[in-house]
Amino acid sequence: MKRIAVPVALITTVLSGCGEPSEESKAAMQEIRMQRMAREFVSSGLKDPENAQFRNQRGMCGEVNSKNSFGAFTGFQGFIAGSKELVVLQRDSRLKPEEFSQLWSKFCSG
Repeated sequence: MKRIAVPVALITTVLSGCGEPSEESKAAMQEIRMQRMAREFVSSGLKDPENAQFRNQRGMCGEVNSKNSFGAFTGFQGFIAGSKELVVLQRDSRLKPEEFSQLWSKFCSG
């Protein structure tokens, strides 16, 4: 393997051109991380996570369309993902529709 000598000054010049990311790009990257994490949390509780479809996602909230035990898509429903153990789906039978709406208003609106 042949080694190439690269002057430190050249490396410093190239890297200094990169600079610090702007606040806007930091916020965009944070949003992408949150969305990815939410999709992982939601997917972990689905029967067929590889085929889950996500849309209208903002942070830890959005909509998911997933397959049921028969392999059919059930239609999009809202979700709120707090952690892997705390994912709330809109059609969760343990939750009244108005309770989901209250949670959505509190954590997902605005």
